[in-house]
Amino acid sequence: MSRAAPQSPRILAATADNCTLIVVSGAATFKLAPAFKQALQAAKLAGSPLVVVDMADCVSMDSTFMGALATAGLAQRTSDCRLALLNPTPHARSLLRGLGVDRLLKSYSAAELPAGLADLSGLKQNLRPVEAAPVSQRDMAALMYDAHETLTRVDPENLQRFKDVLAFLREDLQRF
Repeated sequence: MSRAAPQSPRILAATADNCTLIVVSGAATFKLAPAFKQALQAAKLAGSPLVVVDMADCVSMDSTFMGALATAGLAQRTSDCRLALLNPTPHARSLLRGLGVDRLLKSYSAAELPAGLADLSGLKQNLRPVEAAPVSQRDMAALMYDAHETLTRVDPENLQRFKDVLAFLREDLQRF
């Protein structure tokens, strides 16, 4: 029995009909966070009132990427844009629940889509890779710091989990 090659991590996105579809494929790590943030910014600039993040092909997430999701979840509270997660795997749901991010974002399986999300086929046909501009070491450290700091605001227990990471990143930022 042959095993499929691991999927290269990437972000795909398409916008049409007042909706943006963002597909997270492969391992969602700090390396994908800039492309994810860029896709969210493009959705905002396009005036999309709905952003659907399809997680079906997401095999894992690190804390920086979950912090980027949490940042988007907090931002939707003060904007006209809703954000929904589609098809998160049981593992992804568990990770998000463990850090409290599940309290910020509605999550749906393909079988339980709410009205208005039933047909994403047109968007799926128009998906294109999101290529983030190169990120400096300082900007990456700032992104990682912000992601982890956001996680501590989402759930105070995360402060204990990430206090050493935050201290390291704060020191790293001071070197720039």
